[in-house]
Amino acid sequence: MASRSEDSKAFEEVSSYLSKVQDLLSCEQDKARAEREQLERDFPTIQQFQKKRIKLNVGGQVFMTTLETLRKDPDSMLASMFSGRFEMTPDDDGAFFIDRDPTYFRFILNFLRTGKALLPESTLGKEELKLEAEFYNIRAFLKAKGSFLSQCSLLTVDQQASLAEWLDMGGRQEEGQLIYKATRDGFSGAAVHYCCNDKGETITVIKTTNGYLFGGYTDIAWKSDNIWKSSPKTFLFSFNNYTTGNTPLKMNVSDINTVFHGPSNFLWFGCGGAIGLTANNTLLNGTSNWYDGKSYKFPPGTTNNHWLVGEGTFEPTEIEVFSLHI
Repeated sequence: MASRSEDSKAFEEVSSYLSKVQDLLSCEQDKARAEREQLERDFPTIQQFQKKRIKLNVGGQVFMTTLETLRKDPDSMLASMFSGRFEMTPDDDGAFFIDRDPTYFRFILNFLRTGKALLPESTLGKEELKLEAEFYNIRAFLKAKGSFLSQCSLLTVDQQASLAEWLDMGGRQEEGQLIYKATRDGFSGAAVHYCCNDKGETITVIKTTNGYLFGGYTDIAWKSDNIWKSSPKTFLFSFNNYTTGNTPLKMNVSDINTVFHGPSNFLWFGCGGAIGLTANNTLLNGTSNWYDGKSYKFPPGTTNNHWLVGEGTFEPTEIEVFSLHI
């Protein structure tokens, strides 16, 4: 049986332990109270940056946009300004003032919204826009504007960059011109031949009714001489397809007969028409048959001849062809 002194000692130890626990709980309560008070002080600022719409006053001109758009390029000055790390105070009208010329700010804003680098027509305008893009530190815009691929309405900046890398364009970034656009020049074989024949090396970009996006490059000038031709430099590409989705793919040549120059076959890549167009009642129809990979290599893990669009045919909604030597 425990003595009274032993009971007293145990009681003191329990009391000391409970006292320490109480002190710890009190300390944690003080920390929680301080954090809550700080949150209450910061809440107006947090609310300000969580608003969906942001009002900007750029050199006296008002622009409306969203926080998501301003943060689209994480390395840009705009993303940094509206990251929440800095205290931003709007003017009385609720607009955040930026002391810059507003003339070309819409190009910057639209690039952040769409990923497409549209440019002014004049040389002076392009140079002034470059200065603005440098000021806002939007590097992707600067990269895109240097390539003629920025003219392509079908490709995002990232897709343009992938295609430029596959082309290994180097110093040829600004060479090239849009020579055929189906919605502008017509969905007919005659229009294709008229616009594309004898224009040197070309890039073809096709979008279908299902949203698939693909095309091909060849360094052989298109003609209508009914002859198969081959080049190891020719390749096909896909940015959206039936089998692998949005994974960017480049398919190199696997054998001969990389392009066919037929009077009724248009922009025809590969045996069986890996990617090709035919005219039915003057309207262009698409065909896609990989023909067991005889002309172009299958993507890794793919052996279905109709992997690109899920069947042997497709309907184009837009076709754009660029010549790299004008």
